[in-house]
This record gives sequence, structure tokens and C-alpha cells, in this order.
Amino acid sequence: MVTAPNCRTLITQIFVEGDAQIEIGDSVFGVKDSLIKRFEEQPAGTPGPDGRNLGGKTWARTRFDIVLAPADLLAPK
Repeated sequence: MVTAPNCRTLITQIFVEGDAQIEIGDSVFGVKDSLIKRFEEQPAGTPGPDGRNLGGKTWARTRFDIVLAPADLLAPK
């Protein structure tokens, strides 16, 4: 869930490219190509996005841009 002042709330989900479950069947009936993302594994020792030391563990990153609609679009006309 994504919220911001004066904007509509957005509830969404992203899916991992190559996940077999997507090929087997879309259990939520909402998997669009724009919601499927490639996650790139980061080598052990790479700091997290916020600079934290992750104790030598690998992790994965992806990019998913979100644009929220203004809340006034909900106002009755």
C-alpha cells in the first residue's frame, strides 16, 4: 500500500520475472506485464539501498516507479 498526503491510496503488488507460478496460473487475476519485474541479485557484502551492512548476505533489487493520482479526482462533480 502506498499513501501520500492529498493523493489517492494505491494497493498493488509486483511479481518476480521467471516465477513458475505466473506461468502455471495467475492466482490473483491481476498480473499485468508492467507488474512483472526482473530482480538483480547483489553480491554478498554490497551495502543495502539505505547503506546498511547486511552482514555479508546477498540481496536483490528492482525498480518500480509509482505515480499516485490526486485525491481531488475522488470528489463528486
